[in-house]
Amino acid sequence: MTALAVTALALSGALVSTAASAAPAAKPAADCKHTVTHESPGSQSGVVKNTLNLKSGPYAACENGKQLPAGTKIWLWCYTYNNYKHLWFYGRVEGTQTKGWVYADSLVWSGQSAAC
Repeated sequence: MTALAVTALALSGALVSTAASAAPAAKPAADCKHTVTHESPGSQSGVVKNTLNLKSGPYAACENGKQLPAGTKIWLWCYTYNNYKHLWFYGRVEGTQTKGWVYADSLVWSGQSAAC
């Protein structure tokens, strides 16, 4: 095939690059309605490292809840790994009835909790 023929095919759209036609990998959907099977206070707690927002589900893309300043204690009731294999805890802010999800790396935590 001559260079002129390749150029004509490319301009007509008949020549398709395999790199251009490769579909991007689909991202897992955020499950912001993740089911919590139990709300059981355990012995596990965490302290917020830096100001953060509680989340409605175990993903950064989920709706923000109450903003918590650094040093806030959270009773961690259960945990889950999201589709990105990131560890999240569901719990209650100490001294309140405020509950929500928090990313494990945002906390200094200890103790044990059950899977959600």
